[in-house]
Amino acid sequence: MVNLMIEHLGSLFQYLDMSADNGLAFEDDQSLTVYQKQFFDQAKKKIHTNAIYFLRDAEGVPKIPLVYFSCLIEYDEESIAQLHRLAWNMGEAPLLFIVLPHQILIYDNYEAPQIKNGRIDPLSGFIEKISLVETLETQRRLQPYRRIQLETGEFWRVNTTRFNINSRVDVTLISNLRIMRAKMISKIVANNHSNSSLPEIGAIVHGLLGRSILVKYLEERKDTQGNSVFPNDFFSRFHQGAKSYGDLLCDIKATYALYAELEKHFHGDIFPIMQNEQEIVTQLDLLELKSFLDGDIDFHNNQMTLWPLYSFDVIPIQLISSVYEMFFHYQENESEKGTYYTPFHLVDLLMDEVLPWEAKYKEIKILDPSCGSGIFLVEAYRRIIGQWQYSHPLEKITSSTLITLLSSSIFGVDLNREAIRIASFSLCLTMCDFLEPRTIWEELEFPQLNGNNLFPCDFFEDGEFFNQNKYDVIIGNPPWESQLTDFALEYIRSANHPVGDKQVAQAFSWKALDLCTDTGIICFLMPSKGLLFNRSTTNIAYRKAFFEETNVIVLLNLSVFRKVLFSNATGPATGVVYRKKDNGGQENPIFYCTPKPLYTVEDRRRFFIEPADICRIPRDIVNNDLIWKISMWGSPRDLELISKLRTQNITIDELTTSLNMSKAEGLKRGNKKKSCPDLLITPFVPVKKIMPFRIDSKKLIALRDDGFECTVEKSRQIFLTPHLLIKQSPVQWRFFAAYLDFDATFNHSILGIHGRQDVLKYLCLIVNSKLFSYYHIMTSRRWLVERDELEAGEILSTPVPAPTEAILQKAMSIYDQEVIDEAALETFIFDIYHLKDYERLMINDAILYLYDSFHLKSNSRAFTRPTKEHMDMYATTISGILTRSLSLSQKTHCVIYHGVAPLAVARIYFNEPRFEKHEDNSDDASRIDELLQRLDNLLIEQRSQSVFVKRNVRIYLKDEVYVIKPNQSKYWSYSAACRDADEIYADIMRAWRLQHEQY
Repeated sequence: MVNLMIEHLGSLFQYLDMSADNGLAFEDDQSLTVYQKQFFDQAKKKIHTNAIYFLRDAEGVPKIPLVYFSCLIEYDEESIAQLHRLAWNMGEAPLLFIVLPHQILIYDNYEAPQIKNGRIDPLSGFIEKISLVETLETQRRLQPYRRIQLETGEFWRVNTTRFNINSRVDVTLISNLRIMRAKMISKIVANNHSNSSLPEIGAIVHGLLGRSILVKYLEERKDTQGNSVFPNDFFSRFHQGAKSYGDLLCDIKATYALYAELEKHFHGDIFPIMQNEQEIVTQLDLLELKSFLDGDIDFHNNQMTLWPLYSFDVIPIQLISSVYEMFFHYQENESEKGTYYTPFHLVDLLMDEVLPWEAKYKEIKILDPSCGSGIFLVEAYRRIIGQWQYSHPLEKITSSTLITLLSSSIFGVDLNREAIRIASFSLCLTMCDFLEPRTIWEELEFPQLNGNNLFPCDFFEDGEFFNQNKYDVIIGNPPWESQLTDFALEYIRSANHPVGDKQVAQAFSWKALDLCTDTGIICFLMPSKGLLFNRSTTNIAYRKAFFEETNVIVLLNLSVFRKVLFSNATGPATGVVYRKKDNGGQENPIFYCTPKPLYTVEDRRRFFIEPADICRIPRDIVNNDLIWKISMWGSPRDLELISKLRTQNITIDELTTSLNMSKAEGLKRGNKKKSCPDLLITPFVPVKKIMPFRIDSKKLIALRDDGFECTVEKSRQIFLTPHLLIKQSPVQWRFFAAYLDFDATFNHSILGIHGRQDVLKYLCLIVNSKLFSYYHIMTSRRWLVERDELEAGEILSTPVPAPTEAILQKAMSIYDQEVIDEAALETFIFDIYHLKDYERLMINDAILYLYDSFHLKSNSRAFTRPTKEHMDMYATTISGILTRSLSLSQKTHCVIYHGVAPLAVARIYFNEPRFEKHEDNSDDASRIDELLQRLDNLLIEQRSQSVFVKRNVRIYLKDEVYVIKPNQSKYWSYSAACRDADEIYADIMRAWRLQHEQY
């Protein structure tokens, strides 16, 4: 039977196109990476997997667990349900394949297990059953799970609604913990006779929950013989007949005797009993805790708590640390978690920049200056352990080695004392994960981290012990508040470092340099606004000084992910990696990466980074405030076009000022110090009533609310006819502007301009045009970064052609039509800006695909399959540009293979081919699949990136180039063809120069 199962697995892997070369890990595989080996060993021990398929990153390194494979020699519902429960607890991989002698069961590891009729329901998370008997039918059913579907993300796009991120183990655990915490705190507060403060009670509850997780972890850790960490009959020492932690909770004295014993036994400082804790906590409180742990209390919507289904010996320690980071700040408003919670896949991304898994072990010091519950420190510790194991393959790691690695390498600082306790707890649990259960009890003594490695203090306090060290790696997510502590303020003043808007994260970026070794590296998650986009005087000063006085290596602009990473925080984030200035490499461009979401469930666990998301910014232009936004959404051609628009035109502000036209934002609700009763009889234009070009005065009512403050006393003319009203927030891609020939008032979200009728109508056409929106997509510091609106100053800085009398007359004739011809409007706008044909197409593409994908997400036309006409246009465009750029004597040709496959292929020939310019292979899926497989194998043989993983790849062969990209419209647009042609030309010229430099 064992041989049969091995045969089944081999056949399954072969059909799914999974092998050790492309990310499959199995026991005794000697080619596993450091991370693969550590993760596989843990998964094998905890959830009994036989193999794991890892998704590779863009460089071809296996990084992300995608599928667990487990074999059972017979169908047993209890064993099947248990496998799914454990896989759900393990998290990470979203799919579980249970392989039986005659069938495969596929499960969703995001769906929580359920109790039904007193036992775990084997149908919880069940996706489908596939027979291993009917070969053709088996292949058809397995088709969606093939490597190409998984790696390209096509599987997740098709199954968008199948996987619910909100039932994943980390999400449910944080939800359960929050409810438990809130209920316990409220009960203790209600019965509090010692007048303890809310923070004190919160700390006590956190201690109870933390100890409970620790005890459950120790209780549930089992070795191959079924022995747990605790000796036999351990719990009965504290209460006669007790067999578990839950039994002890019935006796408050026994419970606290257990806590005291654990504190004494492990010699650590994690969750010590608080000074007055036993005076505050009652037996009823512990019974409440027991009810939670036993699942006897229903949570929201009458759903039974999941606590009995959690396995704390299986849940990854970094996940527990991540969960704790999310809730240890007690807040009345639970939704205000801000940026305290750092998602683990983001931690992983940043850590890869400074402490990659694939490195030999060497002793280093790592500091997180705002460590919170220790999520960065836990990940750093895991990687150091992995590197040590890789460098000592014949040695088994011991408790003393683990303690040495921790004590010598891991350091953290945080203002919150409780956060330090949780960080200590998380690190000690991580240590336990690498030891046998009985070894934990018999040999392990937790190190005293508080005061030696972890410091509950202000990072800017000079006298603290951590300042005596120099660190090789400094990494973390510093606070984002615009409020400097007294110590931070004193540091900034004495060091004379600029900081914008009192951003404490910027202060952290300076202090880290003082503690970094000369060869060290720093990585912080910073607010994008102050680091890249804010154009206030103080932020410009900070940015200029920071780029001049440090060696910035990498900028990971994650602004587009702001609502994915921090669901309740609108602040966009950027990861910055930098060194001290005198560390060399300052002449190299800055690696600037701006990944975009795919708008599938995968956005919550990994970042797809494609070539179009990457650019290298020359250091001599870093002080150009527009470069970061243009590079975020555009290409070098967009940079050229924006520069052209800015240099060849004047601004709206300059035009209106030269004509003495009034301009200002409207009324603002305020303290009525400057009331405006004379405006109460004037028609009021609500923001929602602003339409393109015109507003019907009959649909307006007079301003009746005297709660507005007249903040525009010197520009009252903006409420008088003739005037132009510009709405500062868009409707889809468009900003509405309306010319009014009657007096009207409006609020602060509308910019008003009063003056010449012909100029106002001229500006009205420009603001309503695609060019206006395109310009601000590429330049606005707020729109498509933080807030979906423009500032008045941004609108007024819009470049416009200085209008001649002829231009104004043409604008009037277009505007004065009863129904405005929008095609004629766009042509008029393009003409007066003297745009070339390719520039007009670029602007249209930006609206059609770039903004549309941002606005409509997965429902955007950008993600639809391209038509034959679409592909013809791409082929014609790229062929034409390359023929002209390379000055070829004969025309370049392009053939495109596309159909139902998730990827499409453009084959570009520089010699006369034997086919027409384009082939539609929509009915020949096997041919496309065969071509993609051949190209992918070619890259694997070259030890290069995978076609399926990178999704956007160019392969250069003799006299031809293959371009492989997702089979989605945005990748095959006119702008995409221009960008691909420009990059192919640059690659060819670079290769030509290198070849000729050798002679």
